[in-house]
Amino acid sequence: MTYRPTILNVSTGIFIVSCVVYAVVNYPILSANEGWGVVVMVGLTASALIPLLIDLLLQVFIKDKRAVNITGLVVVIIFALLYVTA
Repeated sequence: MTYRPTILNVSTGIFIVSCVVYAVVNYPILSANEGWGVVVMVGLTASALIPLLIDLLLQVFIKDKRAVNITGLVVVIIFALLYVTA
């Protein structure tokens, strides 16, 4: 099995990079008030491991690349809605 780039792991990678860049650029604001903003950013970045695990499991159990990408797109939409409404 080869781990292929899919919609889910590419969008998760973009999310992780954007979290890190945001945390670096806005570190003075995030570290104010006892540093809870930094904790939140670490939590958001760590929560990106869930979609990566889902993508790995999808690639192991589903051999059709199109089905993996469609399922991954649904997962991306669900996680985007969860992050927007939270």
